Amino acid sequence: MNIVECPQEQAVVNAVLSGRWPHGCDEHLVAHAGQCATCREVANVSLLLREDVDHARFAGQVWWRAAVRARLESTHAAARPITWMHGITAAIVIGAMLAVVTAVWPMIPELMATIRTIGKDYLPSPEVASALAGGLRQSLLIGSIAAALLILTPLALYFVLSDD
Repeated sequence: MNIVECPQEQAVVNAVLSGRWPHGCDEHLVAHAGQCATCREVANVSLLLREDVDHARFAGQVWWRAAVRARLESTHAAARPITWMHGITAAIVIGAMLAVVTAVWPMIPELMATIRTIGKDYLPSPEVASALAGGLRQSLLIGSIAAALLILTPLALYFVLSDD
């Protein structure tokens, strides 16, 4: 078996692999490859290898997209029972609250009448009521500030420490 090497062989390979073959490269090189059997064979093999690489790149992208889609679908499938349980739990809680309100509702007018009759005997003096109102106003302000801090501090920490 005789192996004949041509000095233009590497130039042909470079032109094919860079995507310039046959229209984007030197016309003399194309004419040489038409006449030289070694360069013609190198060009044909290089074209086949380039097509194979392009197909492999496309197949890799298809595989990656399929893997991402499968992962997304499995995440949705795993979350579906949890979503159903949240909905069922919310329905049970709402139903229980409605049952309690329905059971207690007839007692409210009677309870209010009892509070009015008992309250007349135990009403505090105006000075005590004023002191209680002042203390309540002050504690309401402090409680509002504490509630705001309890709600806003974790939110602020989340936004400060998040990577997005």
